[in-house]
Amino acid sequence: MAFVGPLGVGKTTAVRSISDVPVLSTEVMRAAIAVRADSFNNKRTTTVGIDYGEWTTPSGMRVGVVGTPGQVRFSSTRTSVIARRGSIVLWLFGDHPQPVQQAAEWIERLGDASVWSRLVLAITRRPPYGGTDLAEFEACARSYHPQMKVLDADPRVREDVARIIITALDNPYPTSGHAS
Repeated sequence: MAFVGPLGVGKTTAVRSISDVPVLSTEVMRAAIAVRADSFNNKRTTTVGIDYGEWTTPSGMRVGVVGTPGQVRFSSTRTSVIARRGSIVLWLFGDHPQPVQQAAEWIERLGDASVWSRLVLAITRRPPYGGTDLAEFEACARSYHPQMKVLDADPRVREDVARIIITALDNPYPTSGHAS
């Protein structure tokens, strides 16, 4: 199970929220100039490799959960993780200035139909009033794959992360391979 998405969206937090074992983390302090240059996100740390945890589903299946870097310059790490043919959760900001456009950019960045068939979108920080309707994310997702799921989730809430993982594992459309 790979967690992908932009810097600061909550991938590391989601791994920490769900893991039943101590998380192996590659999070480090960001350079001060990089923090100042990022107008949308003032996150002071960044993942430079992978974050790894494990979770046991209610049915007893053990799932490896991998958080990947959100920065474009670490895309080779992300690419190596999603190439495994496992399930993928794309975490996205619901409060981004152009959230549906950001969703499309990330879906395209991740690859092609072999990736899109394994993808679930988790939308976090969606404003309760006046924000982008979930149906807009669903329309975007379905333009890439007709069965792509889109759910609201908070990466800090274990039950939300569990729901997202179970949705990804239950996806009947993976191109091949296993679920972890």
